Amino acid sequence: MKEPHSVFQDISIRRQVIISIGILTVLIIVIGLYGLVALLESNQRLHKSVLEGQTMVNAVDTARLSQVHFKKQVQEWKNILLRGNDRDLFDKYLSAFNEEDQKVNEYLSSLSQIASGAGMLVPQIANAIKVHEELGHQYREALKKYNHHDLKSAVLVDKSIRGIDRKLTDDIDAIAGMIKTLAEKRLKETELIAKTKMEAHQILSAFLIFLMIAGVGFSIYNARSITKDLPTQGKL
Repeated sequence: MKEPHSVFQDISIRRQVIISIGILTVLIIVIGLYGLVALLESNQRLHKSVLEGQTMVNAVDTARLSQVHFKKQVQEWKNILLRGNDRDLFDKYLSAFNEEDQKVNEYLSSLSQIASGAGMLVPQIANAIKVHEELGHQYREALKKYNHHDLKSAVLVDKSIRGIDRKLTDDIDAIAGMIKTLAEKRLKETELIAKTKMEAHQILSAFLIFLMIAGVGFSIYNARSITKDLPTQGKL
């Protein structure tokens, strides 16, 4: 029975070998380059994800700290009115009040910079900074009416500015909640993008593996064709 005629039988052995080596070489280069690019992209994506995560965590922590220290500032104000008849305690609580006031300003300003750098639109932060500055001025103006020797003056001072901290407390709480929501949303989006890219890399990797297997199969087929031609070449 006559064996089927192969296209490669019409090509010289030298050319068949060159073609096989060339195909395998190209496949190795393609797969190697893809692996290198995929590794670089994965490292960049991981680095970006880590930085993004750190920024989000920092934003949430900063918002929470602004909450905590504003409440401490209000508490120090109450301490001044309750125990300020003692001059030493007055100075102690006033110093603590000023320290907390400065910390709130620093945390809100830092939060504004973090949110802006991360592309989070939270205009309420700028308003909170302005309101907090105004509150500090109101507190200090009211304190000028305080008389260490008159216990009733504490009641009058407290009455003059009672409740002015409530709106800012609510605003800072709302900002902290908003930052937390935006951070969680951003992290989920980052995870989804990373997952999508990973799936795309997996599909492409599977395709390249298929090409490599096909190339190996082609080389095996070509090698067999060459070996079949060897006796004929020898007779020639």
